[in-house]
Amino acid sequence: MFFLILGILSSIVFIIGDIPYIRDTLKGTTKPHRVTWGVIFLINIITLANQIASGATNSLWLVATAAIVVGIIFFASLKNGVGGHSKFDLIALTLSLIGVVAWVIIEDPLASVIANSLVGIIAVLPTFKKARKDPESETGIAYLFGSISALMAFISVNEWNIALLLPHAVGFSVQAYLVYLLYVLPKKHKNPKS
Repeated sequence: MFFLILGILSSIVFIIGDIPYIRDTLKGTTKPHRVTWGVIFLINIITLANQIASGATNSLWLVATAAIVVGIIFFASLKNGVGGHSKFDLIALTLSLIGVVAWVIIEDPLASVIANSLVGIIAVLPTFKKARKDPESETGIAYLFGSISALMAFISVNEWNIALLLPHAVGFSVQAYLVYLLYVLPKKHKNPKS
C-alpha cells in the first residue's frame, strides 16, 4: 500500500510543479523549447505504452500524468515557445526521431526503454542550452518538483526491473541537472570566488 500511495503522490507532486510552468507559459514569461517538449510529449506516450507492457502499477501514475501535462505544455509552446529552427534544434529533432523509429522497430521491451531514454536525453539538449544561456526563460520550480516526483516514482516501483526504473532514473537526472542550471549555476556566475 505504501508504494501505491507513493506512486500516486509522485503524480500529484509533478502536477503541483507544472502548474506554475503552464501559467508562466500562457503568460509568455516562460518560453518552452518546442523541440524538447514535442519530443518529450511523444516519448511520454511511448513510455506509457512501455510501462503498461512491462507490468508497471504504482509508478504508472506519474507516467500517465506526465503524458497529459507535457502535452499541455507542448501545445502551449506552439504559441509561446521558442526554438525548432536552428541547426542544433534540427539535429536534436532528427536524432530523436531516429530513436523513435528504432523504438518502433525494436521488439524487446528493455531495448525499447533504453532507446526511449536516450531519445529523451537528446531531446532535452536544446533546453539545457537555453537554460544555461537564459535561465529566466524557464520556471525552475517545475524541474525541482519534477525531479522529486521522478525519485518518488522510482522508489514506488518496489522491484529491481530496469524497464520500469530507467525512465524514472533518467527523468530524475535530467530534471536535477536543469535545477542545477537554473538555480546553482547563475549564483556561481554572480559569485565567481565562492
